[in-house]
Amino acid sequence: MSSLLFLRQILMSTFVVFLLIESASAAIIEDLYDAKVAVSDQAEATQNKAIKQALKQVFVKVSGSDVLLNDANIIKQLNKASTLIRSYTYEKNKNQLYLVVNFDQEKIQNVIRTAGFAVWDKRRPDTLLWLAIENKQQEKQIIGQENQSDFVKRLFEQAQVRGVRVVVPLWDLNDLQNLNIYDIWGGFSQPILLATERYDLNTYLSARIYLEPLDTLQAQNKEQLWLVDWLMFDNGQMNSGQISVQQSDLIANEIVDVVAKQLSEKYAISQQNRLLNAVKTQITLNNVNSITRYATILKFLNGLSVVANATLVMQQGEKATFDLELLGNTDDLLNTFSLDNKILPVTADSGLEPTVLEFMWNN
Repeated sequence: MSSLLFLRQILMSTFVVFLLIESASAAIIEDLYDAKVAVSDQAEATQNKAIKQALKQVFVKVSGSDVLLNDANIIKQLNKASTLIRSYTYEKNKNQLYLVVNFDQEKIQNVIRTAGFAVWDKRRPDTLLWLAIENKQQEKQIIGQENQSDFVKRLFEQAQVRGVRVVVPLWDLNDLQNLNIYDIWGGFSQPILLATERYDLNTYLSARIYLEPLDTLQAQNKEQLWLVDWLMFDNGQMNSGQISVQQSDLIANEIVDVVAKQLSEKYAISQQNRLLNAVKTQITLNNVNSITRYATILKFLNGLSVVANATLVMQQGEKATFDLELLGNTDDLLNTFSLDNKILPVTADSGLEPTVLEFMWNN
């Protein structure tokens, strides 16, 4: 085989692997420190109010939770929000004026951590939503682009507000053959998990949405609520719960809020974890075969919110060992790696147990 043909085959194989890796990678949320607020004019009082609202959005996106908005230290920072700004501008869309604000990443993270709350990295799992709703006529319907487009639009809008990415199933022939509405309604995890496989995602939320039964309200004399029974699966872990909503147009927001809350509780690095569990560790990466690749890896590692500092300590052939100072513990590091297929664990020779801190660079 000629060297040219061999090189062509190598390049083609690499391209195919790259496509597979990209399809399964976690979402990279690039606008965590940006917020857009509708305003009526450019007056100073209007601007100050909008900047405060924008900072609230960013605090929630970066921490993954709205609980911190009640904290005294955070409230204090909200009252001087302009000190955290990098830049701002105005833009107009369909006769609506917006203030677009970009906040300083380092300052925002310092404020959140100083107040004792978690900072969530920009690498966040895509979450597939399997949703079914029962209307007032007790007719059940799956939620998809074709039959619930307004609901889906609200899902995507709220996902942007919360700094997560959600995916709605295609509900094409493949989905309809693999799953039916009663699988979702009953919360049957096995068929839902099988149907999720085609989307190459490790995280999904399924939910049934329905009106609170009238017979439970007769003795209570209160307004009928919408109920959402949800199940969320993330990399082998399952959680469940129920939320109640007074207005139907808020259901989508509440569902996305559940997604953000569940994911941030697992992946965000808390200040307490940083202080109590911060450690130094070493990892070994295979396939480090050039200065360019080494520089790319070092930039990647130092860009992770769980890593305070990464340095190369040894290079043997294509195997590089790095010292890592972690803002958290090793589990936090492994959780972060699991969100990005650039770094994959190396399996031991037995094929059974992975060598936890040895990895393959897959970029």
